[in-house]
Amino acid sequence: MLGNDQLIDIQEVAETFGKSVESIRKYKNFGIVRVSEKNGNKDLFDRREIIDLRSQLKELRLKGLSLSQIADEIESARNQVRNNDSTVKLAADLTNLQNRELQSKILLADSESKTRSSTAKHLQNLGYSVCETADGEKTIAKAFTYDPQLIILDLQLPKIDGYQICRMLKGNSTTENIPIIAVSIFESKAKKINIIECGADDYVEKPFDLEELLARIKMVSRREYRSR
Repeated sequence: MLGNDQLIDIQEVAETFGKSVESIRKYKNFGIVRVSEKNGNKDLFDRREIIDLRSQLKELRLKGLSLSQIADEIESARNQVRNNDSTVKLAADLTNLQNRELQSKILLADSESKTRSSTAKHLQNLGYSVCETADGEKTIAKAFTYDPQLIILDLQLPKIDGYQICRMLKGNSTTENIPIIAVSIFESKAKKINIIECGADDYVEKPFDLEELLARIKMVSRREYRSR
């Protein structure tokens, strides 16, 4: 809602344009000027929009256009502004998403120290914050204390395997929305189906390519961001 100092009545609009009130009513009927708010039966207009419209209207009148043609020209200009605003907003949303990805805290649970170390180093070089765990008990504990935005979960963890961890985290209201990417050697289709049924958001086969894993992380992060 605009403040009172930003709103003017039809008489002030007429004075701004140097026209009669009746002329402004015609402009309103054609959609050339737009009512921003109403105070009872009184039409109120956005002062800044009217001032911007004044010079635009003057140029269009000099072209000898009819009111209908002027209305079309002005609406076209408004649509262009709306499209530009949408483009700017989309660019801002993408920037926010990219920044969010780079600031993401990832819980990396893998029993293989060499794989875990190389993966963590790669992700940290890309700007991610990484917490490493090597067994199921520590993974569950860190899921609650580290507050990760995403979990990379080895299914063959000792003490508590990845299937149980996935079911536990997805069944808890505190951790159910944390995306989980399962990693394992999937010997069968049934194993892939099983981890998805346990609640995993995606999976990657071992030995995995780091660029493929990064692509999966970005895809899952975008999916989770858009669902909010």
